[in-house]
Amino acid sequence: MEFVMNEWYLDWHRPDESPENQEKARKILAWLQTSEHRIIVLRGSPFHKKLNLYSSRIGYPMAMYLKVFFGKIFDDPVKCRILEEPPPLTTDIESKFEVGNFASDRYLFQSAETTNEKIIVTTDTKLIKHFESNGQFHLIHVEDFMSQYNI
Repeated sequence: MEFVMNEWYLDWHRPDESPENQEKARKILAWLQTSEHRIIVLRGSPFHKKLNLYSSRIGYPMAMYLKVFFGKIFDDPVKCRILEEPPPLTTDIESKFEVGNFASDRYLFQSAETTNEKIIVTTDTKLIKHFESNGQFHLIHVEDFMSQYNI
């Protein structure tokens, strides 16, 4: 399975994040290392930019986990597929970006568009609600994702 995550995953490694969220991020990292699943990252997307920012400005212990993410996930084409160019989206999906404040999330859909499963893992309940009956993409809250995949 291929899927997309947004920036919550990176933020949950921050030292000022709750211990519960830090633990969830570490569990997802461990799961990614041992599973056959792969994440999709669009080069130049908010996720990619934040990953680069955090990797250059963070201290230990956050750096340790992001170094593992970089070395064992991001740099491994078996675990992470990097998209160079965003694909077009259908007019139905594009029209949903015209309502509300969701334009910054377009990259998630562009990334997921390149997968068979079209899964987007997020903490944004408004985004999930806004796209819940879109018929193409499956938006899933991170806790539900973790439960579904026994993470």
